[in-house]
Order: sequence, then structure tokens, then C-alpha cells
Amino acid sequence: MALEKVVGAVLNMRGIKGYFRFQQASPFDLTQIDVNLTNLENKVGPYHVHLFPVSSLRPNPCSNDNVGGHWNPFELNTNDPSYPNGPGSTHDQYEVGDLSGKHMSLAGRTAYADTFTDFNLPLFGQNSIVGRSVVIHLLDGARYRWLMIKCGAVNTTKHTGGKKTIIKGINQNYTHKKEGKKQTMTE
Repeated sequence: MALEKVVGAVLNMRGIKGYFRFQQASPFDLTQIDVNLTNLENKVGPYHVHLFPVSSLRPNPCSNDNVGGHWNPFELNTNDPSYPNGPGSTHDQYEVGDLSGKHMSLAGRTAYADTFTDFNLPLFGQNSIVGRSVVIHLLDGARYRWLMIKCGAVNTTKHTGGKKTIIKGINQNYTHKKEGKKQTMTE
């Protein structure tokens, strides 16, 4: 019986196109993250997994009141001077959801494509990121793009109250095709 979990999001919002893909073979393996984003226009920076999924049933679904803060089940103090400032430390030194801190900010980029592994980003168990949200922030800290990591159909809804777009579901049952060494994802 295969345990492997693969979750991802295909993005096509306000000119930004691409995907996030998370794959973990078992609870004992590293999580592989594939990111491919275009048309970032040097406007975005940090990206994180947040505590709760995006809910279209609540007003202002993109607020901290709705998605909560960064996924930080071990309650690391990010204000402590010893908290890492950017990539370079072991993954357990960061919040579980601090993707840009562990792997690299999107700041100053028009496009970003990379594959990396994370030993502290589980898709299994009580600290799993499945069912939470991924947020890409503007450089000024405002939230710009929302993705919900979970199994289900991909539905996009524009949020009219600011520079935010919501993905209400992530399709676990997508196909991918190899092009050389790169993989592309389709719905």
C-alpha cells in the first residue's frame, strides 16, 4: 500500500501563472517542493503556510482573523535574535510554514522555478500542512495570493476588497508531463 501524498496548486491569477507542488513518499521522508511561477513583476516577496484554510463563507477571507498566522506548531519565537534571517539554517530552526525563510524569497524576481526538499514540512500527521493555506505576500507585507493546500477541485474566486485572489481548493488529482528534466502540471 503506497502512502505517498502529492498536493499542489495550479495558478493563473492576475497575470501570475505557475504552480506549487508538494510531495512526500511517507511520514519518514523529506517533502519535495516544486515551484514554478511567472509574471511576478518584482512585486512579491515572502511566502508562507498559514494556520487555517481560506474560507469563502466568511467576510474578508484573506485576513489574519480567517487564515491565522504562519503555521508554527512548535511555537518558535520569530522575534528571538537567534531566529534565522533567510536560508542557511537547518529547517527545524524555522516555523514549519516559513517557506521563504527556509528556501528563498520571491523578492526581485519576475519568475521563479526551483525544486527543493524540506525535512520539516510534513504532509502526514498532526503537523501536516494539508488543509492549511499558502500565502504569497507583497513586498510591503500585504497579502497578494492565496492558496489552500488540500485535496479537491481547483476553484478560483477573486476577492474584491484588495489585491487578493483566493484559490479555494487544490487539486490532488492533477496530471503532470515531463519536458526534459522539468515537469509541468495541468488540471
